[in-house]
Amino acid sequence: MSFPPEEIEVLVTKIAAILRDRNETLAISEAACGGLLSAYIVTVPGASNFYIGGKLVYSLKQRLKLSGWTDDEISNYMGPSEQVALKLARTTKYELGSTYVLSETGFAGPSKDLHLSENTNGKSADQATDAEVGTVYLGLSGPKVQVSTSRKTSSEVRAFNMAEFAKLGLQFLLEQLEKIEKVKEN
Repeated sequence: MSFPPEEIEVLVTKIAAILRDRNETLAISEAACGGLLSAYIVTVPGASNFYIGGKLVYSLKQRLKLSGWTDDEISNYMGPSEQVALKLARTTKYELGSTYVLSETGFAGPSKDLHLSENTNGKSADQATDAEVGTVYLGLSGPKVQVSTSRKTSSEVRAFNMAEFAKLGLQFLLEQLEKIEKVKEN
C-alpha cells in the first residue's frame, strides 16, 4: 500500500502547484478526519513553502474552545454543520494567518453521539441534527471566498468515512482554488 493513495497524490499535487504559483498559503482545521488532510498535504515534497500547519480539534470541548467559541455558543451547540465548518475556517485563518483555511467537521460514525448532553442543555446528537453518519461539512475561508458545503458518503464505516472526508475536502479545496483562478483570468 502506498501513501497517499494515487488519487490523493494527484489532488495534493494540483493544490500545491496552484498555491505555489500564486505565492499563497494554506492551513487546515480538522475534526472527523483525525489529521488525514494534513498528512496528505505534507506528502508533497517541500510542502512547507505553502502549508503553514493546522489544528486537529477532535473532542467536542476542545473543538469549540480552540475555535473561539464563547461559553454561550458552546451551551447552544447543535452539532456539525456548514456554519460550524465555516466558523472553524474563519477562526483558524485569524489564528494562523494563512491565505486560505480548509476546515472539516462531520459524522464519521459509527454513531452520531457527540456527547452533547455533557455540554449543551441535555440535547442528544439525534435531537440536534438530521444529518446522517457519513456526512461531512467543509468550509473554506480566504481573501475573497467564504464558502461551505456538505457531502455524504452513504457509509457507516468510520475508517472509510475518515479517508473519504479527507478526499472530499481536498476535492472541494481544489474546486474552489480553480474557481478563484478562473475569476483572476477574466
